[in-house]
Amino acid sequence: MNSGSQSLSDARSPTVTPASGSIASKGFKTASKLMGLVVARMASTISALDLPFSEAIDFFRQKTATPTKSWRDVWDGAHSKMFMVAGANSAALVADFQAEIAKALENGTTLADFRSGFDQIVKKHGWSYNGDRGWRTRTIFETNLRTAYAAGRYAQMTEPDTLATFPYWQYNHSGSLHPRLQHKAWDGKCYAADDPVWNSMYPPNGFGCGCFVTPVSRQRLRRLGKSGPDRAPDLDQLGTDQPLGIDPSFNYNPGKVWLDQTAPGPTPVTASEATVAAFIQSSLRGKWPDTSWTPAGIVDKNVAAQLGTAASTELRLLAETVRSLDIGPIEANEYATVPRRLMRGGKVTRKGKGAFTVTKDLDGKTWSADVDVVKDGKRTQLHLGKLRSEVAR
Repeated sequence: MNSGSQSLSDARSPTVTPASGSIASKGFKTASKLMGLVVARMASTISALDLPFSEAIDFFRQKTATPTKSWRDVWDGAHSKMFMVAGANSAALVADFQAEIAKALENGTTLADFRSGFDQIVKKHGWSYNGDRGWRTRTIFETNLRTAYAAGRYAQMTEPDTLATFPYWQYNHSGSLHPRLQHKAWDGKCYAADDPVWNSMYPPNGFGCGCFVTPVSRQRLRRLGKSGPDRAPDLDQLGTDQPLGIDPSFNYNPGKVWLDQTAPGPTPVTASEATVAAFIQSSLRGKWPDTSWTPAGIVDKNVAAQLGTAASTELRLLAETVRSLDIGPIEANEYATVPRRLMRGGKVTRKGKGAFTVTKDLDGKTWSADVDVVKDGKRTQLHLGKLRSEVAR
């Protein structure tokens, strides 16, 4: 959203010169159309659509309506596959909200229209929500539309012909009067379209973020005074796995997650699960000292009694364990999702002094986790070890 006095069409020209010869004429047409669409969308408020945007509609329509209790129940990339409204805890309620947002994408309904529909849905279901109506409706409406636009643009810009002609992408700040300074610092930076940095900083990068991406040809890059793409920023921050400049739950590329084939096995969905997966990845890079840990689950009353500890004790995954087991990407997802389920109703088997295995059948597999009970003075710690699975008998 551009709330400043200068329009984006003035600040960032959509004009593109195609590559010489006959290179990817189809790609040029697609990208040129895309850039015009981007500027038209972002130069005004996001309150209305003038034309349907098929890729954005496809992205939004494939989402599964997901009831939640908290905004932390669906996190980061899970948003690309699930539609949620924080605290909307029935499937029918969420489905009605999803249908109302779909109207905006398909028919160009406005924020005012959405607010009217929102009121009707709330009344119909007797839903009591947190937050001011104006803020809540704007957040739901704009976040979903911006994310759908972003996914649709990504789908267009990654068409092979388009990538051949426009191998770079430029980060564009929205021109907001009250900008996030980190987003403003990225304004005008150009990175290769396949640079891993786009996995995290492809906008929107937070609630209310109106930043967007435009494709750049080799000729355009030279006209910008660049001999090559800019150096990608280091988004790592001390003491946290949350990337620099990226708000919580926005650490993903909506279009890429949508279009990429889902990895086999369990997938992190909640904030707690995503935190474990991120901790594993950063531990393998050497970021965290050996004794650093992240909670991988909480034991229930029955499991705790068999382990000889108090109910609700945290199951800790140490950075040292991550590195010693050399956990890969698929295994990281398993460690993020499975242990917390094992700690609820799992069968405990004693292996030796302070060493146990917790087992449970989950989704057609028998899963087991090694758990060490470690005495630390008067406190008892639970440390997660090797996680295994086999086809359930």
